Amino acid sequence: MEEKPKYGWYVKSLIVTFIPIGLVGLLLLIFGIIIRAIIGLLLIIGGAALIVFFLWPGLGMMALNLSLKEAFDMTSRMPALREIKSPEILDVGCGTGRTALKIAKSLKNGGHLYGIDIYEKMAISGNALDTILKNAELEGVQEKTTFQFGSATEIPFEDSRFDIVNLSSVLHEVHNDEEKIKALKEIYRVLKPEGYLYIGEWNRIAWQTFIFTGIFMLVFKSNRYWRDLFANQGFKILSYNNVNGYGIFEMKKV
Repeated sequence: MEEKPKYGWYVKSLIVTFIPIGLVGLLLLIFGIIIRAIIGLLLIIGGAALIVFFLWPGLGMMALNLSLKEAFDMTSRMPALREIKSPEILDVGCGTGRTALKIAKSLKNGGHLYGIDIYEKMAISGNALDTILKNAELEGVQEKTTFQFGSATEIPFEDSRFDIVNLSSVLHEVHNDEEKIKALKEIYRVLKPEGYLYIGEWNRIAWQTFIFTGIFMLVFKSNRYWRDLFANQGFKILSYNNVNGYGIFEMKKV
């Protein structure tokens, strides 16, 4: 059997923990309805809470992972990939390569993709440098990709190096505004003049985000927050695409 790339699941550890706890909540809810009286009411309240906080986001995130392959292809919304001949591209937070390798495969007229990640395994199961190197080999793009350890707040490349920088679901993992600003300053530094920046982030107020993540939608920011942050760091927003609650910003260094 032909070996296939292994891109892993986002927050797999949370999913396998949340769903069993949520199912316990479902049982408590059912028992509460059957028992009634005061203890039944307590069981209903407790069961409903477990469903809201665990079963809903657990099932939602599982559904999200199952839909990732087709629904969230960044390359179709990155026109700069087709406009720039032989572009130098940086993918920040490349993980196992789900997006980075799609970008690399789209390079038909030369170009090279570099990817950096701190390779912590909490967010993506199997996240490791060896994994993305193997995936690049299996996808047939090892000759036009380079991957290494690196952080969004300390990008290990020289000034004005890249035509395009991409971040897919990365900035929300940077948990305070000061660090987000530091990351954007680093991106600005390594982009060429008039270089393009693509950032994908879940929109907190989109109904799709609510369906997929439930109460955990509060982890994400609104589009207004991101627009103000990007504009304040010297980026001009060219377009915005909403893909099932996932917002994709196309920007330019000015």
